[in-house]
Amino acid sequence: MVILGFLLVLALGIYGVWRLSSRPAGQGYGWSAVWRLACLIAAFRISAIWLGLAGFRRSDWVQIPAFFLSMAGWPEIYIVRAARAQPLRWGILASLVLAATSFVWSAALLWVMRRLRNEPAARSDDS
Repeated sequence: MVILGFLLVLALGIYGVWRLSSRPAGQGYGWSAVWRLACLIAAFRISAIWLGLAGFRRSDWVQIPAFFLSMAGWPEIYIVRAARAQPLRWGILASLVLAATSFVWSAALLWVMRRLRNEPAARSDDS
């Protein structure tokens, strides 16, 4: 079940990135693109945290993928490390932090995409 949930979130994330990358080079990214990408990032990272917490409750091999799923929230979950002893509180606080920082990651990724698309055009103008 954990693997199926992870694959579903991964497929949605890949689809979202594919939709954002299919825009023409001259068209900029507005706030709607930031919101969409931030929601995709938040959905992936928050669901990974909760799937990881569900995996930590078991005492078998499921804890291994649960650990890797919980690392999807790194480095922001380091902020709420004091609540780690209480899993429910830690999950809620980590979800809030990840939802807020997803906008920063979204804006940064879109800024990099915009720079990479404009860079080849600038190189061809120089030669």
